[in-house]
Amino acid sequence: MSTRNHDTPGSSLVRPLLEAGGLWLLIVLGGVLLIAGLLDHWRQQELQALERAQFELTLLEVQGELEADMSLGRELEYNPRIQGLLLSRLHNDAQLYSLEVLDPDGRALFSTDRGTVGELLPPEALAAAQQGAALRRPWNASIGATPAMGIDIRTPFGETAGHASATYASRAAGPLSSRIQTRPLLFTLLATALGGMAAIWLATLAQRRLQRTQRSGRMAQIEARLAATGQRLDEGSERLDAVERIE
Repeated sequence: MSTRNHDTPGSSLVRPLLEAGGLWLLIVLGGVLLIAGLLDHWRQQELQALERAQFELTLLEVQGELEADMSLGRELEYNPRIQGLLLSRLHNDAQLYSLEVLDPDGRALFSTDRGTVGELLPPEALAAAQQGAALRRPWNASIGATPAMGIDIRTPFGETAGHASATYASRAAGPLSSRIQTRPLLFTLLATALGGMAAIWLATLAQRRLQRTQRSGRMAQIEARLAATGQRLDEGSERLDAVERIE
């Protein structure tokens, strides 16, 4: 008595195609999202570079005027032009939050935000300013969640007399463009793609085992039928030999 197999040849071909199609779809979607995240990260880097170049020009203008005043004998701490100079530069750029002139220790001597005069830079920003002065290059830091950059101001003898600094609103801080968010986003997309592939593999694991079991069952049935056929052939051969002996 034979068992009826409900798997048709068409369904046995369609299922692997559906599984492979689902895996490729997840791979393609994960790749598209990953490329989108990388492009957004690249856009953020380019936008930050352009912004910093723009604010560096403003700080270089302030630096040039103050160093020229010091060459005429005006001390940085008592220069009456500084406040007006900072305010005029602030009004020329809507992205700027504030402009400050600091002493070498990072204490604000002049600021467009009068409430910060006399305050020290936060430790991380102060370390960046001191390192920038030592290397004679602009420095970048974050004061809370606000980006900041600055440049050192030098006496005619090349000594650091202070710093000019700016805080600003960054256009690169979009929902996908933050450095803090972009890397976790890329890892999340990659993990989602791998997790989806693993989910499909696990979801179809039982089906694959069932198919293997069914194939093994069919092979066992075929082997049993072949064995029965062989046994019948042996029995027929024995009967034929018996008839020949009787004759």
